[in-house]
Amino acid sequence: MAKKKQPELIVHNFVAKHMHEVNKSQVFVDRKKDLKRGYQKHKKGRCSNEDLPFFMAA
Repeated sequence: MAKKKQPELIVHNFVAKHMHEVNKSQVFVDRKKDLKRGYQKHKKGRCSNEDLPFFMAA
């Protein structure tokens, strides 16, 4: 007797299906080196309170 072929199981793994779209290599900036060089993410004193349209004095 010949063996019957079993139908292949279809696995619906959405993580594996879309993995190549999301998991990509990233370039990160070394924050410690930047701080040593003098880089500041937010410079203090750029805007005064008069420039802010909805500034409410408390």
